[in-house]
Amino acid sequence: MSSDQKFFYSGKEGEITERAAAVIIAEAWQAVADHGMFSLVLAGGNSPRLLHKKLAQGVSSEIFEHYGLAVPCNNSEEKHALHVLPPNTRLFQGDERCVSPNHPDSNYRMIRESLLQHSGIADDHLFRMAAEEGDVDRSARSYEAAIRTFFSTEGSLVPQGYPIFDLILLGLGDDGHTASLFTDNREALQEQKRWVVAVNAPHGKPPGMRLTLTLPVINHARNVLFFITGREKCELAEKIFLERERGVPASLVKPVNGRLFWFTIKP
Repeated sequence: MSSDQKFFYSGKEGEITERAAAVIIAEAWQAVADHGMFSLVLAGGNSPRLLHKKLAQGVSSEIFEHYGLAVPCNNSEEKHALHVLPPNTRLFQGDERCVSPNHPDSNYRMIRESLLQHSGIADDHLFRMAAEEGDVDRSARSYEAAIRTFFSTEGSLVPQGYPIFDLILLGLGDDGHTASLFTDNREALQEQKRWVVAVNAPHGKPPGMRLTLTLPVINHARNVLFFITGREKCELAEKIFLERERGVPASLVKPVNGRLFWFTIKP
């Protein structure tokens, strides 16, 4: 992808979290103006908690102006007015561990606790990956069917047959995995037809079966945003951005017609 479509930001926790949230919220309200709703795929793990909380809390008008972003026209135009995600946001999961929705390792539980319960977005606007069922392949097909139904109704499928999410939020593992796409699962990395697949992650934290979106789905999004914490991960992120590291799954994230953002928090 061209250099004018990818961006790298690094800084302290508060600054980077606020700037990433502002980019997402600005994109959300622009999507609503363009086509009536905002489709957001959320990352799992612990890193997104900070960003989720900021999205729920809101970002002030002056922050949007500071970073040259369009100020959402959803409420008061006062500089200190807080802007949040629009009510007609639809939330999706990028991946999920095969555990119950109340399990401490459940990404769904993390999303509910850190974002959904404090955002004003209706519970039924979150499309949950039901990964706890015994037949993981059936669970993957079921989630793909839910996405397919949603986007077919919205009329937002590209000619190649992939959905176009407005924004996909991703994390980065120490080993370079993203979503639940791991280096040792070549079949999942090479998948071109399925939108959601079940994978075995023996080296994951925790190890076990997972569901994940596939690379073609990620790469057809309008925006992809990595949000990364931790020294080693931030160093790896910079190498991937500069194309000095091309052998890990995250290096395969290259939006076809979208923008790619990297936000890294310096320790």
